[in-house]
Amino acid sequence: MDLFGITCVRGLSPDEVVSRLDVAGQAPYPQFTHKEAIQHFGHGFETSAVRVCGSGEWTILLDVEAHGRLLQTPVLTRLSVGTEAVSVWKLLDSTTQISHARDGELLAHFNAWTFEPAEGIDTSRLNHALSDVGFFLEENWESDEWSVPDSALLALEREFGLVLPPEIAHGPLPTVSLQHVQG
Repeated sequence: MDLFGITCVRGLSPDEVVSRLDVAGQAPYPQFTHKEAIQHFGHGFETSAVRVCGSGEWTILLDVEAHGRLLQTPVLTRLSVGTEAVSVWKLLDSTTQISHARDGELLAHFNAWTFEPAEGIDTSRLNHALSDVGFFLEENWESDEWSVPDSALLALEREFGLVLPPEIAHGPLPTVSLQHVQG
C-alpha cells in the first residue's frame, strides 16, 4: 500500500460521524467505489474526501486520497467526544502516523518516521498495540520483509477490534467531500 488514510470512530453511526464533520448538508451521498471516487473528486493531496461505512461497532472513514485531514488533532478529538477514535495515515515510506483520541482528548500520537514510541497523555494502549506487532524491535526495522503500514493496520485490528471486510472496502460506499472541514 503506497498511500492510505483510515479513521475509525467507535459506537457512532455513519450519520452521526458525518454530522460531527459538519458535512451532513451533502446528503444524499453518492455511492462510489474507490476508483469512482477518485474520478469524481480528482487526484491530489489537497482533494480531501472520504468513503464512509460501518463495521461492527465502528464507523470507518476511508480517505479517497491519503490527505490525512482526519488525523489532525482538532478533527480527531471532535470525532472522539463521548467515545474513542483512532486514525492511521500513510503518505510515503516511513511516514506512517497513528493517533488515538478519547472523550475529546488526544491520548497518543505515533510517527514511524522517528522510530520512537507514541507520545501523549496516555500512550499505554497504542504503544501496547505497536509493541505487540513488533514495532520497537530493531531487527524488524532493518528487515526488508517487515512492513510498517501493514503492521500498523494489524496493531489497530488486534487492539481495537477493527475489521473491514475487503468486499465492503472495495464496494460502493457513501462518499463525502471534506474540503470545508476545519482542522
